[in-house]
Order: sequence, then C-alpha cells, then structure tokens
Amino acid sequence: MTTRQKRKEHITKARQVQIMDAALSVFSSKGFGESTVADIAEAAGIGVGTIYNYYKDKHDLLISLIAHSLISEDLVKILDKLQGRSNEELIQSLLEERLAFALDNAQKILFLFFEIQRDPRLRRQYVTQVVGPLLSKLEKYIVSQVNNGSFREVDAKVIARTLTASIIGNAVLYRLEQRDSPFKKTRIKEIAEEMRKLFSSGLTAK
Repeated sequence: MTTRQKRKEHITKARQVQIMDAALSVFSSKGFGESTVADIAEAAGIGVGTIYNYYKDKHDLLISLIAHSLISEDLVKILDKLQGRSNEELIQSLLEERLAFALDNAQKILFLFFEIQRDPRLRRQYVTQVVGPLLSKLEKYIVSQVNNGSFREVDAKVIARTLTASIIGNAVLYRLEQRDSPFKKTRIKEIAEEMRKLFSSGLTAK
C-alpha cells in the first residue's frame, strides 16, 4: 500500500469515527426513531452529503456503530492473528482484549442493545453482519480443537455463544453495579485469567 493510499485510509477511518461518535450522541439524546441524518451531520460539524458518502442511511450507520462498539471487525482479525497459539494463550488474549473494550464501553453497549431490541430490521442486520462473522470464527476454532483432541466433545454453537455472552453480560453488570462491581478495569488480566480457567477446565479433554 502506497503512502497516499495509507493516508486516504486513515482519513476515511477518522471521518467514520467522527460520524459514529456524533451519531451515538444524537441517538442517545433523541432516540434512534426521532433522530435524522441531518441531526447527526450537524453534531459532527459536516454536511449531510458527507455522511451519505460513507453510509446508506441511519440504519446502516447504527449497524456500523454497533459493529464498531460491540463486536467489531477488529475482533475477527484478532481471532485470525491468534491462530497457532496454545488454547490458553488464545482464550486469555481474547478475554483480556474484549473485557477491556467492554468495560470501557458499558454505557454504549446498554444503549445499543436497547435500540436493537426495538427494531426488527436492526436485529436481523445485527445478527447477519455483526454477530455472524464472530460466531462463525469461534465455532470453527472450537470444532478444530475438538477434532484434534484438545477439547472434549461439545456443541460448538452453544460454547461460542456462551463465551461471547459472558463478556457482554459482564459489561452490562459492570454498568449496573458501578462502584460495587468486582469487575474493575484495573483487574482485567486477573479477571480474564479466572474466566479462562473456568472455560479451559470445562473444555479440556480428560
């Protein structure tokens, strides 16, 4: 990739983050149903046409916001990058990275899930575009470990969803419990290790 292409890619990502940040602010204050693309453009300090250069409509924008904020494309890349490591290293790295992200974005996660539940179209898009790629990667990994004898026989679909739900659920509890939560950002490594032991001990073939 040339320097010019890298610069263009950097500018594109920065603009998308700018738009998503503005969208989250507008959606949070007005609600998704009452918000317009014009509202988001005004909050971002850009023209309406600029938003349409990146997103088809506000549904597309919200899905991108969900993918970026909850189960991002970066997570799928992380899973690819960790292939070849030991099971303990992979699960530990995955849990640490996702827990840190989830605790930092707990309020955002609560808001976005509320919006997803209100709109059937968003639910379908969320499952297809956001959750689907992640669960597919996790399921294939689990099946591969069962096949090589590292994991006992398990339902890969159930285990993949349980692992994902544990991270999202703990972020929600962290937000609800606030200061009383044992899930402190300063304890990410320790928490991830406890969760890894729980999953690894239950999955490891005897």
